[in-house]
Amino acid sequence: MATSLLHTNPVDAMPSRISDMLRQMRRQAFVGREKEIALFKTLAQSERPLRFLLHIHGPGGQGKTALLRHLSEICAEWNLPAISLDGQQLQAHPSAILEALSNALGAKNIEDIPEAFRALGPRVVLFIDTYEKLSPLDDWFRMDFLPQLPACVRTVICSRKAPSLAWKTDPGWKRLMDVAPLRNFSMEESRAYLANQDVPEAQMQSILDFTHGHPLALSLVSDIFAHHPERPFSPESSPGMVRALLDTFLQQVPGPAHRTALEIAAITHITTESVLAEVMGMESAAELFDWLRQLSFMSDNREGLYPHDVIREALLADLRWRHPDYYQALYQKARGYYATRLRTANALEQRKTLYELIYLHRLHPMVRPFFDWQESGEQWVDTLQPSDIPEILDMIGLYEGEESAAAFDFWKNHPAAQVLVWRDANKRPEAFLLKIKAHELEADDAIGDPAVAQAWAHCRKQMQLRSGEQAVMFRMWMARESYQQVSPQQSSIFLAIVQHYFTPGLAISMVACAHPQFWEQMFTYAGIQQAPQLDFRAGAIPYGWFMHDWRKQPVPDWLDMLGKRGLGGPLEEHLQTTPMDVMVLSEDAFAEAVVAALKSFHQRDELIENPLIQSQLVFRHTGMEAAAADRIACLKGLVEQEIKEIEQSPVDGKYARVLYRTFINPVGSQERAADFLNMSFSTYRRYLKSGQERMVQGLWQQECGQ
Repeated sequence: MATSLLHTNPVDAMPSRISDMLRQMRRQAFVGREKEIALFKTLAQSERPLRFLLHIHGPGGQGKTALLRHLSEICAEWNLPAISLDGQQLQAHPSAILEALSNALGAKNIEDIPEAFRALGPRVVLFIDTYEKLSPLDDWFRMDFLPQLPACVRTVICSRKAPSLAWKTDPGWKRLMDVAPLRNFSMEESRAYLANQDVPEAQMQSILDFTHGHPLALSLVSDIFAHHPERPFSPESSPGMVRALLDTFLQQVPGPAHRTALEIAAITHITTESVLAEVMGMESAAELFDWLRQLSFMSDNREGLYPHDVIREALLADLRWRHPDYYQALYQKARGYYATRLRTANALEQRKTLYELIYLHRLHPMVRPFFDWQESGEQWVDTLQPSDIPEILDMIGLYEGEESAAAFDFWKNHPAAQVLVWRDANKRPEAFLLKIKAHELEADDAIGDPAVAQAWAHCRKQMQLRSGEQAVMFRMWMARESYQQVSPQQSSIFLAIVQHYFTPGLAISMVACAHPQFWEQMFTYAGIQQAPQLDFRAGAIPYGWFMHDWRKQPVPDWLDMLGKRGLGGPLEEHLQTTPMDVMVLSEDAFAEAVVAALKSFHQRDELIENPLIQSQLVFRHTGMEAAAADRIACLKGLVEQEIKEIEQSPVDGKYARVLYRTFINPVGSQERAADFLNMSFSTYRRYLKSGQERMVQGLWQQECGQ
């Protein structure tokens, strides 16, 4: 009975080409999915079909790509033309889709796509796999792309996600689309699959009891049995299906290095050769990368390799239970790799690398609930256009009311404000973020937004922003469909906020969130504290400001703190973010400290008392835990380096010799220094004063991160 479910090739003759043999083997290995195949045959065979779209969806590991390949083989048997696109390999932009389709059809340009379809025949199938990666274009596919295709085209979409509400409520597509959710195999289909993999009947029941028909789990069990046909399958009692499978499956890896490569692939979001080489301390990881690439549970995209979700979780659970110290070591090396890349990355690479860093924290219970970890394709981020304003005001009015809409109206054209807009394929705003550069506001400005006016007054009074420093307020953010709920848009907005923390000269950052008690856990994990005295309301909704002083904890130290917290364990272990307080000096106090440091350059006892020893200027180079001797050496090095910088200036270079012979390698009193430098004492004094001012200016710019 089970064999009746196998889709065997009726042709018994020896195929003439290897491709025919491959097709035959794949057909023989394919099991089940009778309902989906029947829907496809109805779609593809009808001259005047009632449906033009088949939308297949299901979670990872359900065999969507295998089903799509099988449907493509059916097309080949029928001599039915078929075109395939894969969202994994495409940018989520209309032009990228049209260009890929034009190339696949052999059309000269995108305007020729309809005619190229018609030229293929009266019936043509278009397959679109991994559609979830193209979700930013969902409205474009529904409203523009598919409706413009010729009536000869039948489309099959495969996605992790079910059709959106817009598809389901569209009066036209409701009648022209079939939806097929993929489920686990039935008991009969599972037995047929195992029989086709030469698993003996006596072994099947224990396997079926354990896998419950999950296609990927069945595939893994078959791989294990292929290596050990003599070993009975008796899984350990475990809450997770694949976790117990790994205990046997991972014994088949060629060696310890291959096992480590698997574990790195589970820890990191996307694995590349460079990630493997860096984390494993190897010059080249090409062999390991190629081995990973051929594993049945690894997939790839434009960025690199990644394991199926259930395999990733199982690998991590196994490693964290079996060898927690080694897990921590791999985690720290991966984190170090991404932290190093951040220092040299351009804006686009920085955003990607930040996501890789944040992804390392996904297992922590204080972070995991606050991000959408399933990527939904590349986000299309733009600046505010005048045509966006009515829709954004409608969005704000719907979720926050007239008071917030009035605040946005005040800021929309303000020179200190910037609005970032996340767009769908039709350029319609999907989400937005309102950023205010508070340091550009004047103290006597009339601010038509009480929430910002109160917060900025607090900053000026309590945090004493210094000349050249920046303060940024992320005043308002939301998504059109989900407001401030956890969603792909919310996660992308948060990533944009974190990216701004790397702005040179940033001193203060503030983020306003609705229902701050919900977000408090995540911000506490990140070491960013709520300022309850600044809480406000818009209508019935409570809001809170979460703020951070980056002068007291520079970004590198913040990343180190997050790295420690990401390893798990009680948060209290890492609540002390810095071993000592950073001194935030006014510009005048900083200048006095620089002059004092010059005068006591060779007096260690006096230098250790200098405020600069506890300034961001020094901590940025030494880290917060550096010993006093290291901080003194750093300060002296910074002074000497600044003298070299002054020496290179065609205008100020003459001051360098005066500073050097007065403080660094002195020749005695100031009178003797003037004689040694062969200049009058009045000129010497003038140069000395100008040199000190130039020294203060250069070090102050470094203090402010400029």
